[in-house]
Amino acid sequence: MLEIRDLRLILAIDEHGSLLRASRALGVAQSAVTRGLAAVEARLRGPLFERTGRGTITTDLGRAVLADARDILERMAGLDRHLAEARGSQVRDLNIVAGSYVAESLALAAAGRMVSLYPELRLRLTAANWAEVARAVLEREAPLGLLDLRGFQGEAGLELEALRPQPGLFVVRPDHPLTRLAAVTLPDIMAHPFAFIGRAPREVQAPLVRAREAARAAGAIHPAFPALVHESPTVALSLVSRSDAVVAVTTSLAARALRLGEVVALRWREPWVSVHPGILRLRGRPLGEAEQAFLDLLRDADAAGEREGRMICAELGLSPDCA
Repeated sequence: MLEIRDLRLILAIDEHGSLLRASRALGVAQSAVTRGLAAVEARLRGPLFERTGRGTITTDLGRAVLADARDILERMAGLDRHLAEARGSQVRDLNIVAGSYVAESLALAAAGRMVSLYPELRLRLTAANWAEVARAVLEREAPLGLLDLRGFQGEAGLELEALRPQPGLFVVRPDHPLTRLAAVTLPDIMAHPFAFIGRAPREVQAPLVRAREAARAAGAIHPAFPALVHESPTVALSLVSRSDAVVAVTTSLAARALRLGEVVALRWREPWVSVHPGILRLRGRPLGEAEQAFLDLLRDADAAGEREGRMICAELGLSPDCA
């Protein structure tokens, strides 16, 4: 069964005569248009367009779809207008997709304030692997996406706003064997059970793998790496008190547990142990009132997170950037 976004895609390709021009008209990357068309053609079991050196030619199957597509889209636009008039102050939806660390470090803080300020808004915050965020924004599943910028290679059709880097720490339970070492190294850390997300930026993953190999060469290590894979760092943090696991978290996520003495921070870190959050949105797409309000609250949460991080670093006797 076709969806409204499928009809919009087919109509744009037909009207503009090429996948490239259709992508520009829709404000998305050409790769997103190509993937979307391939998915539709697979469902319909036939090609909707023939690709030529000059663009696309609509097939008989494509013309059959287009015969009703324009009327359906016009009727849907009219229905949307009527619903907007009838809905008035009723509940509206705002979808945000975010990589797990950014979702739990920043987006939840902004969402908490949003709920109070906009009671007529239903906010749907989806925490995902950071690698899925750009796709979700390009395919209009969410108007705003949040991710660690070190894993983002850039994508045509997307605008990017960088936020403040958030320092991270390795934390363990208070009586963990690592707390008894006079000086902790990264191979020492990697020899123990490690809890982490399923996919990390190369700048983070590469030194962890090297340290794991050094730990293997030096002696006994925990067999599984990582020992726990979970997309929520907060959930992983709850594992610390129950095991010998080491968890990497941002200072803002660890703050409460550190102050309560539930976990302790290992006295080892380097600048790459951090999160570099950023905001993605479609290029040239105007933001609605709720989307702009969430952005403003997110920037406030970003500034508050930086202040929290500096305080934690000071309490741990580290420099302001946790160096």
